[in-house]
Amino acid sequence: GYNAAGTGGLLGAVLIYHLGGFGKFCLVMLALSIIANNCPNIYSVGLTVQVLGRWIQYVPRFVWTTIATGAYIAIAIPGYSHFEAVLENFMNFIGYWLAIYSSIGLTEHFFFKRGFSGYRPELYDVPGKLPPGVAAIFAFCCGVIGMVCGMSQAWWVGWIALHAGEAPYGGDVGWELGAAFSMVAYLIARPIELKFFGR
Repeated sequence: GYNAAGTGGLLGAVLIYHLGGFGKFCLVMLALSIIANNCPNIYSVGLTVQVLGRWIQYVPRFVWTTIATGAYIAIAIPGYSHFEAVLENFMNFIGYWLAIYSSIGLTEHFFFKRGFSGYRPELYDVPGKLPPGVAAIFAFCCGVIGMVCGMSQAWWVGWIALHAGEAPYGGDVGWELGAAFSMVAYLIARPIELKFFGR
């Protein structure tokens, strides 16, 4: 059951008890589906990492995929015994990061590019014509400050989170504050960046 083997034990107790051998087959298929679900994610690492610089494009994609596979295996081995807690904390951080990233991207899109017509796709690989990213990095750091102030996790409760709910954990408003802090910071920093760099 669940107490002995976690979520897998719960599924096993339900499927094997009711379906016998077919239940075991279903469990094997379910376990193998995890691999199938990870294939697109790990394949996309080789494509996504190319945005970090032109030199990365000269490294074969399978090298980045191999490095990423080694990284997630290194994370998975120590975390397997308390997988749910590790996954929950990791997913919370993905949510915080996504809120900050989306806030900066949407602010640029709606306030500075004024929609899709403001983009010049032909300049995507001309670094001298693209924004230097100083405002985005500053806004991201401000978003992290908002996230830390508003997050409510078992290992950290922010100052603002304490007032957003009941003690001792308060309420988790980290992603909202991360998005708000990064948006305000970007609205302030981007015009300064445009003035100094002209792009």
